[in-house]
Amino acid sequence: MSKDKKDKKCKGCGHGKCKCNQKKCKDCGHGKCKCNQKKCKDCGHKKCQCESKQEQKVEQNVNVNVNVPQGPQGTQGQQGDQGPQGFQGPQGTQGLKGFQGPQGTQGQQGDQGPQGFQGPQGTQGPQGDQGPQGPQGDQGPQGTQGPQGFQGPQGTQGPQGDQGPQGTQGPQGDQGPQGTQGPQGDQGPQGIQGPHGFQGPQGVQGPASSSTPISGNRIYVASEGPDNVSVIDGNINTVIATVPVGANPFALDVNPTTNRIYVVNFTSNNVSVIDGLSNTVISTVPVGINPFGIGINPTTNRIYVANFTSNNVSVIDGNTNSVITSILVGINPIGIGVNPITNRIYVASAESNNVSVIDGNINRVISTVPVGTNPIDIGVNPITNCIYVANDGSNNVSIIDGLSNSVIATVPVGISPRGIGINSATNRIYVINANSNSISIIDAFSNSIITTIKLGTNPTGIGVNILTNGIYVAHIFTNNISVISGNTNSVIATIPVGTSPNGVGINP
Repeated sequence: MSKDKKDKKCKGCGHGKCKCNQKKCKDCGHGKCKCNQKKCKDCGHKKCQCESKQEQKVEQNVNVNVNVPQGPQGTQGQQGDQGPQGFQGPQGTQGLKGFQGPQGTQGQQGDQGPQGFQGPQGTQGPQGDQGPQGPQGDQGPQGTQGPQGFQGPQGTQGPQGDQGPQGTQGPQGDQGPQGTQGPQGDQGPQGIQGPHGFQGPQGVQGPASSSTPISGNRIYVASEGPDNVSVIDGNINTVIATVPVGANPFALDVNPTTNRIYVVNFTSNNVSVIDGLSNTVISTVPVGINPFGIGINPTTNRIYVANFTSNNVSVIDGNTNSVITSILVGINPIGIGVNPITNRIYVASAESNNVSVIDGNINRVISTVPVGTNPIDIGVNPITNCIYVANDGSNNVSIIDGLSNSVIATVPVGISPRGIGINSATNRIYVINANSNSISIIDAFSNSIITTIKLGTNPTGIGVNILTNGIYVAHIFTNNISVISGNTNSVIATIPVGTSPNGVGINP
């Protein structure tokens, strides 16, 4: 900065640094002007009204000097420097309170405040009504046993109990010394019939025949639909007669000695007795409820009927065609097999899964043998004294030893085995599998299946002719009989019969 500018003083206050704002007012003599507080010297009012008077003077002067000529207007002078800013005037009085504005929208709800202190507990209210009685509680533990009482007097002796089951066979003892040769044994069963030979010359007339009527190679089939029995001549495989019987004939069996056929009628709860010579019903025997299975001992001429709903076996005397006793067995007895040599009767109970063994001499159960699931049918080989049980639920055959009354083997077969036929001469067992539509052939020497033959739909009943080695199988849905040759293990004929055939019996 030059010296001229530094030494230059303010024209207004004469100071190098302007202090014009610090000078006293020329009008009121105060550093802070109070002119507005003094009365105007001209008009005498605190708020000067000289301007209005001056306007009146100007009007008077205008009127006085109206004739005075006005000189030319001079040039406008330079604009003076801006004066200092004036002091701020006093604050005005507060205005009137404005009207209240409209209420604003409600704000969001604030956070919940802390929980207040718990108030004092109120006085106890009156007791409420008694509620309903609750359920009885569990029984408490049994108390300790009291002291033993005095022994009472001895009772009278009760009746003798039933004979207990036969015990298991003990171990085989050491071989004794060879005994003397015994007498010659009984003659064995007749062998298989050989081929037909050439006709020989006619012999002389023999003596008159016995009074017992015989009809050989006859097959009897019970049909549930028409309630009848079809009689088939096994020599020509043709139905030669039809015999009406009771309602829903389900099973049958034949006594070849008397030539009588016994048919169980499931719904009419009786047994029809057919004469094999005349093919007519000669007697009807009432039995238990829903007879299902039947077996015959030709030696004693006793007929055994399994009553499915009565859970018992009716014993019929074949000489009088009347029931002589009933024997309780397992639940839902179905199949029956008889060993005429030992006079033992075997009853399969489907619901109990066991076989009841009856002694035919005393008509009493002497043993019960557990087997597979849902046993349906039973076959007996009297020569080997083995009993074969078809188990429909477990798809196998249980083999029972008739001496020990125990299962000695189990052979798997097809699905739902429901019938068993036995050829004691060849020692072959034939098992029909209802849901496999087949027949399993078991070799009883090895207790193994040697072959399986496919059959028609749903085989249900079976019979075996031990003389011709022919096997006859009933098909309940196709209403016919399949004829199988036991020599070739093949189906050789089909015979139409009545509706829904089931039981099959053979008079060889």
